[in-house]
Amino acid sequence: MAAGAAGFAAFGPRGARSRADGRIVLDYWEKWTGHEGAAMQAVVDEFNQSQSRILVRYLVTAGIDQKSMIAIAGGDPPDVLGLYNYNIPLFAETGALLPLDEAAGSAMLPPLEAYARAIRPMLSHPDRSGRLRRWACPNTGGTLALYYNKSLFAQVGLDPARPPATLEQLGDFAARLDATTQGGRYSRLGFTPTEPGWWPWAWGAYFGASLTDQPCRRALIDSPEHVAAFRWIRETAERLGPERVNAFGSGWGNSYDSINNAFLAGQVAMVLQGPWLASVINTHNPGLDYGVVPFPVPASIADGQPIGLVESDMLCVPRGARHPDASMEFIAFTQQPLIVEKLSTAHFKNSVLAQVSPEFVAKHPNRGVEVFNAVANSPRGFRAASTRQFPQIRSKMGSLFPKVWNTDEPVEDLLRSTNTEVQSLLDLEYEQKARRGWKGGA
Repeated sequence: MAAGAAGFAAFGPRGARSRADGRIVLDYWEKWTGHEGAAMQAVVDEFNQSQSRILVRYLVTAGIDQKSMIAIAGGDPPDVLGLYNYNIPLFAETGALLPLDEAAGSAMLPPLEAYARAIRPMLSHPDRSGRLRRWACPNTGGTLALYYNKSLFAQVGLDPARPPATLEQLGDFAARLDATTQGGRYSRLGFTPTEPGWWPWAWGAYFGASLTDQPCRRALIDSPEHVAAFRWIRETAERLGPERVNAFGSGWGNSYDSINNAFLAGQVAMVLQGPWLASVINTHNPGLDYGVVPFPVPASIADGQPIGLVESDMLCVPRGARHPDASMEFIAFTQQPLIVEKLSTAHFKNSVLAQVSPEFVAKHPNRGVEVFNAVANSPRGFRAASTRQFPQIRSKMGSLFPKVWNTDEPVEDLLRSTNTEVQSLLDLEYEQKARRGWKGGA
């Protein structure tokens, strides 16, 4: 780690941190490029122009979680760090972050209650004593919902004003929207869980499942809810034919941000995606007539509260930051409702706040923003498991999905095997914590 830190100090994003005018220079590492990076740069510029004591420099950093951990270990961290919400457990547990609730200037930050309901738990994590501490503030957030092509609905006789509300309806609608050529190849799919296929670990949650039971230190991959979810995936594969679907969608992975995106091109009539898809639509096919609704769930668990994945980018102060007070001042600036709404609008995303202004909704370029906001505020909004092992769990679920989709191995056996692997990860984590003196080993 020390050798890596030395190398990164030489080759990482760096620049002089002193100025002749005495202004404090803060390096802010973030992962965004393109229009998202430009929007965040505009926030940085606005902060720099709002006062004359602090100058923030926005530095794009690829592989930000690995590089920042090395820099922190090497004693040369950035002053502000933009992470993903699932990074927080590892960074908090390894002492790589300053707890914001004990930092000078913490009173400048909004209380947890100011944030959307599903965002709040992401901001805190226990320290080694078991005390729940606040480690981050959200930057922008994203939730998942169902986009559907209204024109294609009308073309096959479906009412565009009545999208599917349950998973059973989703299946019926998808079958009506499927289309093939004379040779039997697909020319359109109503819906397939393989497009875009970015969240293979999340399907169980739409059936009421959780990946883990953290208090009991148990993996729950083979729960009845997960079995139901992956049986649905298997049944979908059997109905559509995995080889035919795979052949039809072979080029989709490289065409997300283009007119050849499967949803934009009309090759898929419904897709599970985040608010950022609206930016792609506005750029490449602004005339597309689309709607957005919460992703359907089985009728047996539908209760009017949307179920959906909630994610967020996080702003943190690394351990060893040279000017933590100044870092806190910048982070507090970004948490102002006007700034939050300005950045979220530029990113086409929902707000991370519990309350939004009427202007935010009225002027938002994503016509589904109210749906994405509702998911973020829903008591059934879900997030990545709050464990440092989540990236590994996500990888295990990523390996599980193609086995369920492409093979005829019993779903229960596949889930049982994956559950054993995930349980081993959790056991290792708790054993390591116990050896290092963490309260209760957790």
